[in-house]
Amino acid sequence: MLVRLDRAAKLPLYVQIRQQLRELILSGALPPESRLPPTRDLAKALGVNRTTVVTAYRQLWSAGLVEGRAGGGTVVARPLDSVTERGSPRPSLFPWEKRYTQRLQPFYASRMMRQIQQAPSDVIKFCLGVPPDGRTPVHVALDVLEEAIPRGMNVLQNAPYAGIATLRRLIAKRAELLGIRAAPSEVLVLSGRDQGMYLMAQALLDPGDTVAMEVPAHSGAIHTFNTCGASIAPVPMDEYGLRLEILEGVLARRQPKLLYTAPTFQNPTGSTMDLERRRAVLDLCQRYRTPILEEDPYHDLRYEGMQVAPIKAFDRHDHVVYLSTYSETFFPGLPLAWLIAPKDVIARLESLKACMGEFPSVLAQQVVYEFLQRRMEETENVISHYASRRNAMCAALEKHCAGLLEWKCPEGGFFVWAKLQGGLKADIVLQEALKEKVAFASGWSFFPDGNGGESELRLDFAGNTEDRIEQGIQRLGKALRRSLDEKFPHYEKPIPFDEQQSDPFILLTQSLHANL
Repeated sequence: MLVRLDRAAKLPLYVQIRQQLRELILSGALPPESRLPPTRDLAKALGVNRTTVVTAYRQLWSAGLVEGRAGGGTVVARPLDSVTERGSPRPSLFPWEKRYTQRLQPFYASRMMRQIQQAPSDVIKFCLGVPPDGRTPVHVALDVLEEAIPRGMNVLQNAPYAGIATLRRLIAKRAELLGIRAAPSEVLVLSGRDQGMYLMAQALLDPGDTVAMEVPAHSGAIHTFNTCGASIAPVPMDEYGLRLEILEGVLARRQPKLLYTAPTFQNPTGSTMDLERRRAVLDLCQRYRTPILEEDPYHDLRYEGMQVAPIKAFDRHDHVVYLSTYSETFFPGLPLAWLIAPKDVIARLESLKACMGEFPSVLAQQVVYEFLQRRMEETENVISHYASRRNAMCAALEKHCAGLLEWKCPEGGFFVWAKLQGGLKADIVLQEALKEKVAFASGWSFFPDGNGGESELRLDFAGNTEDRIEQGIQRLGKALRRSLDEKFPHYEKPIPFDEQQSDPFILLTQSLHANL
């Protein structure tokens, strides 16, 4: 061992040992995996106390130069790719992947979804859930700035935690048009609907508490309640909304702290709960003393049919908390939402919000306030725009995917929910779809823990022009047909004939079903 001690030097002996060993390691004289002498042997060879050698070894270990091995003593650590500014190796990278919570929805860890997000611009994406171009009334924001700045208003200042008073009054007034009776003090302005769900979870739930939730459901809601430690009790839906017999069983046996539902143009299915079912859901929850969180971001985006009042409109006993926003529909990129709830609930949520230190800017609130003032003209333009896109998607599905998908054209909102035919699975089809440069959201990502939706998918029509919708659905049809060919290669395709009589691919699917 090339260690020499100078007992006349001012440096402590353990420092001399540490420095000389460090130089031998960094120079390569002691290569990685080299075994250092046992502390007792080195102390005897150098004529020092064993504690002196132990102290030197410990400091080398702290610097990441050596490491202990069970039954193997102390060895030189493997060098890292980079070094610190002082020249000593960096500590090994922290193993974050071992520390992540297991409550994360699989949707967020899906390799396929990351691939979609990173896909080039020529991939037509029906999976974003928000309109990237939208019909944002930018001139409303410009008007607010032009009017505010000359009057000396500081629209970039912080707002009260509950929101500016003029907006809270206007939201309460506009809610009356939906049948919701609320005072301004019962309105809480938020920096987004996710914040509303998070605040409700923080106010009501302890780890392990149960939340009843319609399935499939908005993946953001699943993620929020999962990360708050809640146990989700899924309640499936039929064409009229939540299945009452299952909901009552969940309420009776699980005694959930909260029911989450989005009854109007629901994400992801685009379905709307009928009026009778809404009243029945409220009656059940009142009977079992379970509060309701009703999310309603798409209420204004109705393209056909009659408006259905929110569940909150029938609430006479402060049982329902109503959550809505314009960020999803009219102002993507301008995060702002609001809750309507009893005063004591608003006070508790406002206190939690103050602890978080998050609040929407005065500018965002002024823009939404001005928009609500002139809402009719602006809303009609946006509704017409999205209705055209919905019509384009439903027409394209009928043209290119009939017999391959089962779907229902929604009366409003942003989404078409489709069921794959022929025993296909969404993730398998998605792989083929990406080869055709089109993407969608797999259905399982809208179920707690991914338990369900393997043969279903969500298509978002708001984020693409009519031409791109037509092109994208045509690509999807090709991917579906190829998926069927690969799943059932032993079946022969029917002989082509006059396309005006029938689509040969429809007959192919029908023949497959007949043989299954």
